[in-house]
This record gives sequence, structure tokens and C-alpha cells, in this order.
Amino acid sequence: MINRYAKISLILLLFSAVLYNSSCVYYNTFYNAKKAFNEAESARKKDQYARGRSRGSAKYKIAIDKSLKIIENHPNTKYYDDALHVLGVSYYHTENYSKAERRFRELLANYPESEYIKETEIYLAKTKLKLRDEKEAMELFENIFVSDFDKSFKAEAAMGLGTYHFNEKNYNESQPYFQAVRDSLGNSDERKIAQNFIADGYYNTFQFKNALGAYLQILGMDPDKIEKYHALFQASQCSFSLMKISEGMDYLKTLKEDELYFDSLGVLKLATAEALVIDGEYEEAEAIYKLLADDETNKQVAGKANYNLALMAQFDKDDLEAAKEYYDKTVSLVRGMEIGKDALQRSSDIGKVETFARKLVIDSTTAQEAIDEAAFTQLQLSQLYWFNLNKQDTAILEMQYLIDSFPTAYDVPNAMIALSQMYREYAQDSTTADSLLRQVLAEHPTSDRIPEVLELLELKDTEADSGYAELYMHKAENFLVDSTNLDSAKYYYQYVVDNFPESDYYLHARFALLWVMDEYESPGDSSLVFAYNAFVDSFPGTSWANEAKRKVKYTRKASSKDETDSTGVDSLGEDQYAADTEGEFDEEGGTTGEDEYLDPMVALYIDPDGEKAYDMPLNPDVIKDPFEYPVEAYRDAFEGSLYFQILLDFSGEVTDYILKISSNNEEIDREASEAVATMVFDIIRIPPEISESWFVYKFVVRKPDQLR
Repeated sequence: MINRYAKISLILLLFSAVLYNSSCVYYNTFYNAKKAFNEAESARKKDQYARGRSRGSAKYKIAIDKSLKIIENHPNTKYYDDALHVLGVSYYHTENYSKAERRFRELLANYPESEYIKETEIYLAKTKLKLRDEKEAMELFENIFVSDFDKSFKAEAAMGLGTYHFNEKNYNESQPYFQAVRDSLGNSDERKIAQNFIADGYYNTFQFKNALGAYLQILGMDPDKIEKYHALFQASQCSFSLMKISEGMDYLKTLKEDELYFDSLGVLKLATAEALVIDGEYEEAEAIYKLLADDETNKQVAGKANYNLALMAQFDKDDLEAAKEYYDKTVSLVRGMEIGKDALQRSSDIGKVETFARKLVIDSTTAQEAIDEAAFTQLQLSQLYWFNLNKQDTAILEMQYLIDSFPTAYDVPNAMIALSQMYREYAQDSTTADSLLRQVLAEHPTSDRIPEVLELLELKDTEADSGYAELYMHKAENFLVDSTNLDSAKYYYQYVVDNFPESDYYLHARFALLWVMDEYESPGDSSLVFAYNAFVDSFPGTSWANEAKRKVKYTRKASSKDETDSTGVDSLGEDQYAADTEGEFDEEGGTTGEDEYLDPMVALYIDPDGEKAYDMPLNPDVIKDPFEYPVEAYRDAFEGSLYFQILLDFSGEVTDYILKISSNNEEIDREASEAVATMVFDIIRIPPEISESWFVYKFVVRKPDQLR
């Protein structure tokens, strides 16, 4: 009997020990989760409304890990709602918003009596904002305002709504929420934070008088070092915008004399110089900028000082050489900042002046081609002064020089129209503008620009509306389409060919004559094929030659040597590869045949719309994100070329790209694509007739020295 009781007692003792150890593990797990969570909360709460800051994320991750163990291993225990609360809040502050929402909803649904219910409703509303479900978030916040919630919860709801609208730049909509926190709902820290948002909102909407009063109000709310600096500095900026220069200078002086802000003296001096410029004290401002321009302790201050000196040299002193030097120094200091990028563009523009400003001396031996080229360069120079350098008077003089010096050049009508618009827009001289347009009609009646001139003079469909190539092309097309009168259509196409050899419609008309024969009067022998081939050989690289290739199986004439493009690399023009492609071109530009195979080098020159892509004739001026050989690709040690199709906007930036021939290494392809996406080309050096086309760009990858 004794042995029996002894065994039972031992079993009970062991069972109790197991329960005790399990309880200890469970409690310790929860304790550690709560401890990490509280530490994370303490690190965050001081800056809970600071924009873009995140503190305590490592502790939150520990809290998540420990709380998940309670959820998974100890369901339906007394700390389960605590664990849900810790999980939801920790997920929220580590930006796992979907997981946070799931835990908040679980707590609200299953533990309606929990002490965390009201806080959970606040967090659920904030989470829905992060998930871009604004409608439900607004409804949740509205419920908090009208229900029996403590002021602290209502303050947090108002701050949540206010900061959301502020970050979305809806400053006016954010103001009522911040004002509610400041006036009645918030504690001292929340009122101060709300007041700062109110002031910044006024400033961002250019309400400088209201902003000034709001910033000064912060000074009476026991601001810390950073808050005081922000309030006084912004007060100075408001004063300068209100032309209260001396008042703004006093605010800056207060900061400069406070030893707490000695590390910000460069920024404060820079602001002082900018105020002096506003006040017209250029020499004093320039002296400060020059002192700051060589500041090695703060490159951003030095960069801004050099940038401002460059602007003064360019626009106040008309000294482009000095301006370029300052712009170049700005780039060396702050290349990645916006002013660095702008300085690089401005320096490049000034550098082009010397390139374009080469005057051609014309005599009886000067070829027309040289005259046309010189006139086009002069046109670019004038446009550079007008659009990029903000020197309208100089632009007008340079455009007039083109008209006077190259009267036989192809671009003279373009120059006269441009000069007309300059007088109309800049000089407000419509009389001179209209006179120039009438001069185009009188001296260049066959120019392709005549329709535009007629529109500007409101002479369309009058007696003056005659004598240009486009008009005869329309007549030919009308005869061809409306009445199928082939003889009349061919007559007008031939008229364009015979009378408008300089027109952009010349090649169109020549191709149309072949097309009409092909479609309606095919001779039934090889003569038409030879005619198409001769057209391609005579006008290689043009869009109409490409159309001719699509009509027949083109055989390229043998050349003495392979041509190279202007960059010195092997040309990959479509002509070179079309000859090697088996099968005829179909109507979409592909090749016919059972397997529908298209040589990759041919496909490279067919853009996404099925049109011709052109070799990029120059290298980029800027690569904002240069290629760096990825370490992950060291094993493959790839070296060679990738080929892209790229599309440029009016400023020469790459707006779209397609990797057509890759390296077969994912990391290299990615790095190369990122570099291509940030390229900027000199759009002025690209022929205008192809500037809006897709280009083929050859991207060369070299192995780093350690792999050689």
C-alpha cells in the first residue's frame, strides 16, 4: 500500500513540475515579448509624429517573434489578447500593414472587453490609411470622434488624419485636425507638433503672413533645440518673402549668435546672402558666396554658394565663361542633388555656344551643302540662347544673322518663322512678326513650311494658299483614293518629284510612283523589283527605303568596305543585315517562311510600332546612374555588348527602353538597364527628322581589372 501511494505521489509531483515548467516557459516568452515591445515603444513615442522616422524596429521584430510563439503554442490563454495587441502594433510600426490589420480585426472580434479595444480601433484606422483604404479609415476615425473616447485617443485620431492629408500635400484639409489638437485635444508635446504642421502648411501654400505668425507662436511653446531652429529659420524665410528683409535678418542673427547652432553657420550665412540678393545688395551677397564657395566642411553649402555665383555671373553679369566655371564646381560638389543636375545641364548648354558659334566665310566656291550645314548650326545656336540660356536678345540677333548670312540655306524659312515668333512673344511686336511671315511667302513660296505660315497669317483657303509640295501631294492622293484616277495621281506625284527636290515630300512622291505601279499597273516582270532595289540603294537609311524593302526581297549592293557609324563602332544598320536574311519581308516588317525566324540584328531595327529604329549617332552627355560591374556576375566574367532600343523626350532624357540583346546574366542586364534609363543625350545634335524615333544603342560592358 505504501509503495502504491509513493508511486502516485511521484507521478503527481512530476506532472506538477511539467506544468510549472510549461507555465514558466509561457510566462517568460510573454514577458520577453512585452519587454521588447515596451522598449520599442519608448524609443518611438518621442517622435511618434515625426515625418519619415522609424525607431525601435529591431525591438519590434523581437516582440513579433516572441508573440507569435504565444499565438501558435498557447491559444486561449489569458495573455492572448495582449499578444494580439503586441503583434498588431509591432507589425504596424515595421510596415507590415496587412498583417497588422488581420491581428487588429481578430482582437476586436474575439476580445470586445479587452483593455486594448479603443487603442486597437485607432490603430486599425491608421492601418487602413496605410493600405490606401481612405474611405474605411475616415469612417473609423469619425466613429472615434463621435463615440465616448478619451481626449488622448481623439487627439491621436486627429493627428492621424492631419498627417495623412499633410503628406498627401492636402495642406488646407489637414489644418482643422491640427488645430483641434492644438486648441483642445492634445498634450503639450502634441500641441507643439500640431502647431509646427500648421505653420508648415501655411508656408507650403505661400500664405507667408499666416506662416510667420504660426512659427513665432512655436517659440512660446517651450521648443527644443531643433524646433527652435526650424521656427526661427522658417520665420526668416517668411519675412524675406514678405520683403521684410531687416526683420528676417534679425531672426537669422538670433540663430547665428546662439552657440547651439554654430555647426549651422554655413547654412545661416547662405540664407543671409540670399536675402541680400533679394534686397539688391549684390556685391555684399557675392562676397559671402565666395567665402562659402570653398567651404570644405559642408559640401552642400559650398555647392549652393557656387551655384548662386554661377547664376549671378550668367544673368547679372552676362559672363558665361565665369558662370560655366562655377557650374562645373557645383557639379563636383553636389552632383547628385537637384542643383547639381541643373548645374550640369547649364554648363553643358554654355559649352555648346563655342561649338555652335563657328562662322562660315562664304565665297563663290562654297558648296550648298556646307552652307546648309552652317545655317543649321546657327539655328541651333539661336535656339540655345532662347530656350536654354534665357538670352532672348542674343537669340534674336543670332537668328537674324542666319537669315542675312545664308539666304540660300534650306533652314532660312524655319529661321524666319522662328524669328517671327520671337518678336511676337518677347518684343510684343506683331507688325514685325507678320512682316517676316509675309517675307517667307514672297521669297520661299515652295517651302514645306508655307502651310504653317498661312495658318499663322489666317490665309488658309485663300488665293495665297498654293504652290507648295504638300498641296500637290494631297491632290494626288485625292485622285488616287476618291476616283482612282491613276493618270492624274501620277501626274501630281511626278510634279512634286520634278519641282520640289528639296522638299520632305520628294521621297514620298518617288516611292508613291513605284507603289502605284506595283498596286495597279504591275508590269509582270522583274523591272519593278529592280526599281525598288534602286530606290533603296539611292536613299539608304530613310523610312521610305525601309518601305521599299518590305515590298520586295532586297539585295544590297556590294560595297568596298563595311561602313562605320560616327562613333567609330561597327554600324549595325538594317541595310547590312537585311541582305543576309532569308525570305521576303512581309507587310509587318518580318520575314516570311515556315519558321517565321527573324534575325535578331534585323529585329533590333524594328521598333515596337513596327517602324524603323535608327542607330544612336552619339554617346550620352550624362549617365546619372553609371554602370558598376556587379559582384554577383564575377563568376560569369561577362565582357561584351548589350543592345537596347531607347526613346528620348524633348530634353534628350531616356523615357523608355527595351533590352533587345542581353548578356544572359541577370545582374549585368539589370545594372546596364538602370544605367541606360538614366542617360541624357544632346538632342540638338540629333537630326530633327528622326529625333522622335526609337534608337538602337550599343552598351559595352568591360570586365573589372581584377577579373582580367
